[in-house]
Amino acid sequence: NAKAAREVANQLKKVDFKGILIAISNPVDVITSLYQHYSGLPKERVIGTGTLLDTARMKRAVGQAFDIDARSVYGYNLGEHGSSQFTAWSQVRIKGQEIEHFANRETLEEIAQRVTVGGQTVFQGKKYTNYGIASAAIRLALAVVSDSHEELPVSNYYQAFDTYLSYPAIVGRAGIIEQIKLNLTAEEEEKLLHSANFIKQKFANNL
Repeated sequence: NAKAAREVANQLKKVDFKGILIAISNPVDVITSLYQHYSGLPKERVIGTGTLLDTARMKRAVGQAFDIDARSVYGYNLGEHGSSQFTAWSQVRIKGQEIEHFANRETLEEIAQRVTVGGQTVFQGKKYTNYGIASAAIRLALAVVSDSHEELPVSNYYQAFDTYLSYPAIVGRAGIIEQIKLNLTAEEEEKLLHSANFIKQKFANNL
């Protein structure tokens, strides 16, 4: 996929592409980084689907655990769309309150584990994944086309760590309109840095 990203980005550069580039190929954070690097497009105009799908899985798992609709769960999975991602439990809200009011750490870790292996479970059953990522890609594309200014956990450039990773941002016709500022715990900040370093290393290895 890294080779394909380089080839496609170079072709887009030749035709002076001015649109918004949405990456869905895995490893999506690395591929998004490569697209921006080779295309030369402004960072805010290159976006990856990131943890949109992982966040949806988290909300579904939380909803099932607490018997509420997934649409009533607020929060994100952050970092890499892969093994170093994590659920930012400090940001998760159900019934208007922090989820820590309803569950202990052990329960939350069990939910997070189910979310992390969700994609692997689908792959093992079908030998491919398609519907989930298709839904995520459509949601992101619609946010751009409709200029909705929707808040989404997508792969976008995180300046503090100098890399693309999944972090909530306002998305519209101009791409990333604004990156949300989260008050993460020290442990979550450490996990985000770990994930960022993993992505940066993979990016450097595929240049």
